[in-house]
Amino acid sequence: MSRLAVTAAGLLVVFAFGTWMAWSYVTDATFVDARYAQNLAEGHGLVYNVADHDPVEGFTSLVWTLWQAPFAAFGADPVLVAQVTGVVAGVATLILLMRAVDGAAAVVAGCAYVLFLPTYFHVAGGLETALVALVVLRMAVLGMRVVEERHVVDLEPPLLLVLAALLRPEALIAVLPAFVVWFRSRRLSGQARVGLMIAVVLALACVVWTVVRYGHLVPKPWSDAVGPLGFDGSWLWSTFVVFAPLLLLTVALLTWPALRRVGAFFCVTVLAAGLPIVLFGPPEADALHRYAFAVFPVLCLAAGVAVAAMAGVRFVQAGVGVVVVGWVAVAGVASPGLPAVANTGVDLERTHAAIGRGLADADVPAGARTVAVADPGVIPYYSGWNAVDYSGRNDGTIVDGARPDSVVRSHEPAVIVVPSPGKNLPDTVHGLDIPIAVAGYSQLGPFQARDGSWQFVFVAPRWEQQVEVTVRAAVARGEEQYGNDYSVTINRWLNSLKD
Repeated sequence: MSRLAVTAAGLLVVFAFGTWMAWSYVTDATFVDARYAQNLAEGHGLVYNVADHDPVEGFTSLVWTLWQAPFAAFGADPVLVAQVTGVVAGVATLILLMRAVDGAAAVVAGCAYVLFLPTYFHVAGGLETALVALVVLRMAVLGMRVVEERHVVDLEPPLLLVLAALLRPEALIAVLPAFVVWFRSRRLSGQARVGLMIAVVLALACVVWTVVRYGHLVPKPWSDAVGPLGFDGSWLWSTFVVFAPLLLLTVALLTWPALRRVGAFFCVTVLAAGLPIVLFGPPEADALHRYAFAVFPVLCLAAGVAVAAMAGVRFVQAGVGVVVVGWVAVAGVASPGLPAVANTGVDLERTHAAIGRGLADADVPAGARTVAVADPGVIPYYSGWNAVDYSGRNDGTIVDGARPDSVVRSHEPAVIVVPSPGKNLPDTVHGLDIPIAVAGYSQLGPFQARDGSWQFVFVAPRWEQQVEVTVRAAVARGEEQYGNDYSVTINRWLNSLKD
């Protein structure tokens, strides 16, 4: 077995260990996608609530949500499907990095990817992040091959372009440089024409479906991604600090005449991926540089190519490789958002999931099972109740401009759940006037998820006894299983791994 194969096997072992460490982390948004997929699998359509007559695109990614539905139809948990798919995408990314280049380049690229701790939370978190990164990397590899005048399968680039567009808006922008390079070189080949035709048909079908299903031309994830034009220097600086050696080595490729074209291609790809976020601001929940992670494997690949180019001076090559990998590893561990992310899974299970399961067990008739929530994922998913999402993401009337107060009151929910940063009830959440909304309701809790995160549960008097018994019992089971340490620290996460 070659030395490179041994290295790859070792990195796969590290990858498996890192995935195990992060497996408890699942985002609230993952459960939103899973709810859409579950409803689709059960024949209700791609809707948030079974009886939605004015559906909206509350899911984060069309392809990602559709992928989970067939598995759900056969009884699989779509959340587990999402996590496993993320892991498979992560493994495929590592293999692609190790196969795209040879020798030192493969070692540096693979080590940087595997030793970056946030990798595992993006892989196991249940969102499309790992698959986006894989698609962007694959397109970059194809672009690199075209620049180097090597063979590519011409069906791939146009299909990857459509896949990227359906996964996430910024993914499309990140793969455009590779597509342009390929198109200029291969647009007249027979395979290229077939691929382009298929891509056009798929894109038009998606547009038509969006118009027919949701009544607007631009998919909602796209419109949400475009905010007011500006300049987000804080996001740019924090991202640069984490990936500084990778970025500098990518630019350094321009100094080698033999690698100048490849280096220019990588630089344009990185700019295409990052510039929209800098200009329009990072989307919500950019935990652990999630939106920079789309191009992170490309940076690993470019840095590996740069290190390999230093083969003439071995000690310099080895030293730079160690510094690059070490920097990325330390920056990942030192990420300010790591403590909160690492403990999210436990915190959601202890409160949100417990509340949801408690509602599912409550002796409340089907016609009265409606819960109003600000966090539209975990509680609605586990409860199975009809949900009023007063954050507006999954409610058509709020999306169209209705006030959350009037929407919640019109549904007369049996339960209203209100998040709070403390033990005092907030006045408003997502535009919902809380004192008005919960007037006449009985309060349960608040139930603590972590330091700075509480959940107030308000129940209509008619169902107070039924809901209180099951919700309190479910939360008690959650606290018994996960303990009563609510601190947002790395130590709590590490201690949970020991247990």
